[in-house]
Amino acid sequence: MKGGTIIVGGRTGTLSGFMMQRGRMIILGDAGPNLGDSMYDGTIYVGGKINSLGVDAVPGEMTDLEASWIENKLTLYGLKAPNGAANLQKIVAGKQLWNYDNLEPTEKKIVL
Repeated sequence: MKGGTIIVGGRTGTLSGFMMQRGRMIILGDAGPNLGDSMYDGTIYVGGKINSLGVDAVPGEMTDLEASWIENKLTLYGLKAPNGAANLQKIVAGKQLWNYDNLEPTEKKIVL
């Protein structure tokens, strides 16, 4: 994913948001294993349970501005967040993999 917004009205499977570079995903249901694995940037919002986070995907803090934006975006399509947009779980990139190419070959093995 390199930009834009993806809205999932239900649940997602394994590796949703894999290598995400920009944009937003709004998942109104549950998220499968390894959500956001190897994200570089972007944001994932989840309304249900998260099976597990992928490498370098970490929880983030939801802001009032984001919650308002999500509510407005969902309203355009007649959708609602299960417990309100402010209660969605926010997932972002931990940004620990950004300098991967600068590592020595022996260090690359340790990271993975």
